[in-house]
Amino acid sequence: MATDQLPKVSICIPTYNQIIYLDILLRSIEKQTFTDYEIILSDDSTTDNVQNLLNNFSFGHKLTYTRNKPSLGSPSNWNAAISKAKGEYVKIMHHDDAFTSYTSLEEMVNFIEANNYDYIFTDTKVNNVKKPEESREHTIRKLSKIIRKPYLLFFGNSIGSPSTLLLKREKFAQLKYDSAYIWLVDIEYYTRLFSISSKGNSIPKPLIITHGSAEHQLTSKILTNFPLQAREQALLYNQLSQEASSISEFFMQIYFVRLLFKGKLNDKKILAIFSQPPLPVRIYFSVIKFKPLYFACKILTQLLDMTRKLFL
Repeated sequence: MATDQLPKVSICIPTYNQIIYLDILLRSIEKQTFTDYEIILSDDSTTDNVQNLLNNFSFGHKLTYTRNKPSLGSPSNWNAAISKAKGEYVKIMHHDDAFTSYTSLEEMVNFIEANNYDYIFTDTKVNNVKKPEESREHTIRKLSKIIRKPYLLFFGNSIGSPSTLLLKREKFAQLKYDSAYIWLVDIEYYTRLFSISSKGNSIPKPLIITHGSAEHQLTSKILTNFPLQAREQALLYNQLSQEASSISEFFMQIYFVRLLFKGKLNDKKILAIFSQPPLPVRIYFSVIKFKPLYFACKILTQLLDMTRKLFL
């Protein structure tokens, strides 16, 4: 890429302190057969480790590095990196993800251009760094159905991390990751992505690898933070339930109540998050002090949630 030409792809990397997996990511970019890209690295670190690591690479004019002082936090740092993109396409890469193949980026660009899609996803290799025997491959299923019915993402992220995504920059120039979310930020973003355009697809091949269960990751900390999960799930319910069918809305309520049971949550402040607290949620808080009713409702909720796939 000549210095006076705009790149085809902007690889946007928000970073924070850790460099072990960032080094893997940068080396995977260095080896790509597709080279018409720029790298935008937005650094929220409290140390110089990331900046020092860059001395090991020779990306030259392809690399734009910014040190954020003060740190922006997640996901504002994601938005900061994307805001500096100049490419036709934006490829966000989390600092602990990487490309699986030398041809990953080439395959993604070829696929989106050959079909004139507005965005594409790819399957993912999920590397469990603590328990390698539990590593797996995540396959995106029924994407066309999810694009038509984004509220189905309320029941879980069946797509994967934002690193699986490649999209047209100008088409989604106004789309930002919502800083009101931490746990469900990717799901919430996808639902708005699909509302803007239905012209997307996925490559049934793991072109990205994510490193799960690492010490530095927020995910491992949030897994046991049920109040935070409930708060964000309630916010997402407010956003998605209006577009859902009646039966889907009911199962969204049941799914949420099951989360309340799982976390043994008893703070009624959760009710204030809803624009209108659903009946099953109100029932949960009304029976919480009556153990026989509480356990009966818990069993009923589990049984109802188990039937969800029969109806959706």
